[in-house]
Amino acid sequence: MTTFSHPDDSMRPHQRSGFRFLVAGFCFLLGFLNYLDRVVLSFAIRPIESDFSIGDAEFGLLMSTFAIGTLAVNGLAGVLLDRFGVHRVWSIGLLGWSAVMILQGFVEVFWMFLALRVLLGLGEGVGFPAMNRALVDWMRPSELGRAISFSLLGVPLALLIGGVTLAPLILGIGWRWSFVTLGVVGLVIGGFFILLYRQPPTPVDTGPTTRASVIPVRRVLLNPTLLATGWSFFAFGWVLFFAVGWLPGYLEQTWKLDLKSVGWSSTLPWALALVLMPIAGWISDAIMARTGSIRSARVHLIWICQSLAVVCFVPVIFVHSVGWAVTFISLAIGFSMAPNSPYYSICADLFKGRAGLATGVIVTFFSLSGVVCPVITGWLAETGGGFAAAFTALCVVVGSGVIGMLVFASGRSPVDADPI
Repeated sequence: MTTFSHPDDSMRPHQRSGFRFLVAGFCFLLGFLNYLDRVVLSFAIRPIESDFSIGDAEFGLLMSTFAIGTLAVNGLAGVLLDRFGVHRVWSIGLLGWSAVMILQGFVEVFWMFLALRVLLGLGEGVGFPAMNRALVDWMRPSELGRAISFSLLGVPLALLIGGVTLAPLILGIGWRWSFVTLGVVGLVIGGFFILLYRQPPTPVDTGPTTRASVIPVRRVLLNPTLLATGWSFFAFGWVLFFAVGWLPGYLEQTWKLDLKSVGWSSTLPWALALVLMPIAGWISDAIMARTGSIRSARVHLIWICQSLAVVCFVPVIFVHSVGWAVTFISLAIGFSMAPNSPYYSICADLFKGRAGLATGVIVTFFSLSGVVCPVITGWLAETGGGFAAAFTALCVVVGSGVIGMLVFASGRSPVDADPI
């Protein structure tokens, strides 16, 4: 009979502390703050274009430069987090992000604005690898999936309520002072983080699990399960960046909705994501506790949810009713967002001592989708006479991620499969 250890068998004494809930709260709050920047940018397109005398093409470049910044730092951030710890690395990222955010409010030259967006991406690119490293350090293994789900809820929540809260702010004080306001809030939160956050009192990987902490970098980078997860996370990012960048335009251009209707319709996917993400995290942890299998608890949940997303996206290409289009899109984005936490949990399950590096790998794939998706989607929508081709491409990308998880993501531990 096959036996397995309970996830909490590797729990350290400090992971019993209530401090872990403060860590999860910080992660949620910082993810929420980071995505509010994207809401400001999307609601301030016309004022920014007017101030810098630019068009849509230049504004698209502005959006891409941010993704280039995050892409450049994700992998390096993971290595630095594993080497120097969350407190030092994330503190630098937070303070840098906040300072650049404030500077954006005072820039007068477009190319300098582009440079600041790259620097902002560098600061934010530390965030998600740091989040996962912090949660791996402090949360009990049996509750890691749920903790990640909770922390990541800041993303859909920012997209759900950001327009409601920030649109009046932009109208009242302008886009420049909106950026300054977010930067000041970031400095305050960063100050509390520096004062309150502490590194685990003992190394996370000691004793029986020491071998996992010294896994060579090359083995992490070439692990088939991690690479398949990274590609699926690229597909996940494609859906997210499509929804953030192009969903309002699709509803406005294809269905001739006014901005108010577009705003309300665009909130439905994020409301559904807020419901499905914690459910998926709970299911994933429950299966992990019962089976001890990464493939059963994480991999299967990811490919099933992404398959459901494809099934819901396909009808959007053919429907002739805005009501059905919004319904299917909301379901598709909700299902795609649902397994967000299992992506991060796989990194911790496979490489606890290298969780920062492993997370940096999959987030690099995610950031790459942020560079590619907006350009490809816009080109297909323009040359194809509508969004049918863009939705088709989206389905192909997400479907390839499903196949990759089914075929290559065995979920076997690299330590167990090939001892050092």
